[in-house]
Amino acid sequence: MADLFTKSPPITIFKKMVHKIGMQKFKDVLITGRKYALYSFFLSREANEEYAKSLRVIVDRMFKCLSLGLGLEAHEMMEAAGGEDIVYLLKINYYPPCPRPDLALGVVAHTDMSCITLLVPNEVQGLQVFKDSHWYDVNYIPNALIVHIGDQVEILSNGKYKSVYHRTTVNKDKTRMSWPVFLEPPSEHEVGPIPKLVNEANQPKFKTKKYKDYVYCKLNKLPQ
Repeated sequence: MADLFTKSPPITIFKKMVHKIGMQKFKDVLITGRKYALYSFFLSREANEEYAKSLRVIVDRMFKCLSLGLGLEAHEMMEAAGGEDIVYLLKINYYPPCPRPDLALGVVAHTDMSCITLLVPNEVQGLQVFKDSHWYDVNYIPNALIVHIGDQVEILSNGKYKSVYHRTTVNKDKTRMSWPVFLEPPSEHEVGPIPKLVNEANQPKFKTKKYKDYVYCKLNKLPQ
């Protein structure tokens, strides 16, 4: 599977949403935090399109690897997640300096509702992942993407892939920013364990439901 990632196009950090590339549609950007107006995010459409095309190639290869890792055909995971209609949603996170970082979190511990999240952070440490009863810092690597498996891939794989439980801390002296892109099924798309991964020995661990219904239940803390 390693050869799927050879000769990838260069990844450049862009800060504005690409509205459309082929049939892949991007939702409007959601900016969170304070003082975001102080930052100039808006680059040229050409730069945005280059970033979107690079992401599209990476996403296709990632879904292929996820499929092959489960013993499926290369195309099956992406098709089950929504295929050409998968939605790309960019969110810009802004975490200003906090005088008491021991008393606050940038984002509380959670898993992402998406299929996959592709994250570009700045150089300020803050992201942590939970494993074996401990929180671990995710080290910053220049020009690298951080990839989170989300809830929908855990469901599609019937639990073989695990959604990443993570949180964000704040810094006493420095501003932290990140640019996650969430890959989501269309709202009406039904997501459940891929049939090939279910048998008598491996019963379904999740219900099949429309993505919008999953989101509603999670946001309102209702049983899935």
